[in-house]
Amino acid sequence: IRKIKIVRKIKMNYYDSLNSMIQRIEENLTQKIEYRELAKILGTSSYTLQRIFVFLTGITLTEYIRKRRLSILQ
Repeated sequence: IRKIKIVRKIKMNYYDSLNSMIQRIEENLTQKIEYRELAKILGTSSYTLQRIFVFLTGITLTEYIRKRRLSILQ
């Protein structure tokens, strides 16, 4: 049971960090967004960040940012 609680805590930390990262993206859509800075929020590398993002969302981080930028222009 203790192991399950630890895994849940880790998952929640990732989701909290992912939400913080999305918030950072949203606040900086009109500026250059550095993947290295976003990766720091998750405590991982830029490469791993992009892999995690695709796994959780089904689209690349680049595609997400591009679509968000296009949506604010409409």
